[in-house]
Amino acid sequence: MDHLFAAIDFGSNALKLKIIQMVSGEIEVLEDLSVPIRLGDEVYLSDVIKLDTVKKAVDILLHFKRIMDDYGVKIYKAMATSALRDAENSKSIIEIIRMKTGFEIEVVEDTVEKFLTYKSMRDRIPNYKEVRKSAVLVEVNTGGFDVSLYSQNKLVKNDEIKLGIKELKYILMDLEKRTTNYPNVLKELIQTRTSHLFPFITIRRPNHFLAVGGEVKTIREVIFDGKSIVHMAEFKETCERAKRNDYDLRRRIERRGSNWYEFLATMLVYDVFTDLVKCETLLIPDISLRDGILAELTEQRFELTKYRDFNNDIYTLTGEISKRYKSSEPHVKYLERTSLQFLRALKDYYGFHERDFLLLRLAANLHEIGKFTRIRDYLDTTYEKISNLDIFGLEHKETLLIAHVCRLISSSERKHYTSDLRDLSDDEQIRVYKLAAILSVADALDKGKKQKIRIRKLEVTEDAFLIFVTRKEDAVLEEWSFRFTVENFENTFGIRPELRDFE
Repeated sequence: MDHLFAAIDFGSNALKLKIIQMVSGEIEVLEDLSVPIRLGDEVYLSDVIKLDTVKKAVDILLHFKRIMDDYGVKIYKAMATSALRDAENSKSIIEIIRMKTGFEIEVVEDTVEKFLTYKSMRDRIPNYKEVRKSAVLVEVNTGGFDVSLYSQNKLVKNDEIKLGIKELKYILMDLEKRTTNYPNVLKELIQTRTSHLFPFITIRRPNHFLAVGGEVKTIREVIFDGKSIVHMAEFKETCERAKRNDYDLRRRIERRGSNWYEFLATMLVYDVFTDLVKCETLLIPDISLRDGILAELTEQRFELTKYRDFNNDIYTLTGEISKRYKSSEPHVKYLERTSLQFLRALKDYYGFHERDFLLLRLAANLHEIGKFTRIRDYLDTTYEKISNLDIFGLEHKETLLIAHVCRLISSSERKHYTSDLRDLSDDEQIRVYKLAAILSVADALDKGKKQKIRIRKLEVTEDAFLIFVTRKEDAVLEEWSFRFTVENFENTFGIRPELRDFE
């Protein structure tokens, strides 16, 4: 039924299922199950998931399938996180699961996992807009921990530290053999790995602190009686008890079935970052990847607009990167606006992917970040910088597409699009050529970065792409640059771009 939705999280410590139904635009939870299975430790210690463990996972998933069938769920998505991302035999496991259960498991990249998890704030935090005005969010998970900063309802910084719960746990266990002060030694290590972030947090003086991640449910339910808002002083006292290896606290955690060292490692990460803020309270929200998956499914099914702010976080973050590399903001805005005008005019005649509008916006934001460090061959430098970015909300393949688009901007020199784009399929190469041709023309029309030319009308004919413009001053440089873009555009779309005066 089209009002029932399910999300499966193939996690590192548990397999989780959530089923909801939409009733008058509101979400009603029908099932929320979590079955423990220690995949993360297995992968960390041996790089693979053993067959016996796979069989257990299959049994759990078959149980989930029966529940979904009982409800009549037809719309679902199953995603796997760091355990399957890191397992050397992940492809074999996914195929076994498909054959045994019928479930198609998508191994989601960390950047997308975070995007979906944070998106679930919209449905899980009643005052999410107030929180996003000024907040720091720290998420601690199996593969690493993330630090995100929100300002004026925008995500302005997101950094991942490659120190996850599993690694921190084993570091703690090793340090315990060397000193009784091992918790503070690990805290010192975390501080050295994250000190570059401290100025960003202290300068912004966030009003809210959000603790997110795999152990937060234990923290919220066992330590704070299910409260999602706790006094910071109470939280810091719990951190001190954890560092002292408090007997009563440890017994409560282990009775819950949680690993003490994983709990302690999580608390130490939060301890480092809560030292930097002056918030009176700490928020432990009940948000999850499952909720984010369900937000995506319902958004697509009902064409919802309520997640607009969260979807825009991807764009906002690349804008911050652009500013950091001293890109010309008026030029970037002009390039984005103009290239999107071109894409909208062409989309009814040529095949574009659903995400192409977003990729073009991001390419406009990032297209000249290479100039900051190397003006000569700056587009090649831009390509290198972008291809090494982890862009929040994007798969790495999409990041590579953006990098190639920027490298192929041809508004200053003749470039011939050839089939030598590394690691891209034929379809992906065609996408790059289309977006690069569009971005090149837009860039040419603002080559002097003075926004001299205004697009007044666009018309697609059998042989030409007519661009009707007005000029607020002499635009010889722009018209000269435009000539370099014509050949690639014509070879890509089969029509010739032409500038015409608007009358």
